[in-house]
Amino acid sequence: MRFFGKCLILYAVMTASMTTVSAPAYADNASGLGLGFKQMQKLWNGLVEKPRMTTCRLATRQTYRKKQICVYAGANFTSIAIYNDAGAFCAGEMQCKYRPNRDKRISDYVVAFRNSQK
Repeated sequence: MRFFGKCLILYAVMTASMTTVSAPAYADNASGLGLGFKQMQKLWNGLVEKPRMTTCRLATRQTYRKKQICVYAGANFTSIAIYNDAGAFCAGEMQCKYRPNRDKRISDYVVAFRNSQK
């Protein structure tokens, strides 16, 4: 009986502390909770169009000084680069925004990455 009584007291204390400690969540830009929510509301209301996506495949992966760059290439010279730690996973393909750009080549991303690490 003593053990059961102590468990009830412990449960009551934990429940009371959870209800008094929890703070209300606000969706403002400073908290990080509202990031992208306004954009999604505009999309749902028909005020903006859904971004056009394409499949981007891994073009190259370079490692330099404990950092890594994964460069992906898609349709009509669409390209995107992801920077992370050396040895991190690079997906074989991913969906990326369709942004044709003939001026930016894959080698330009790698050169800029190496120059930034010096």
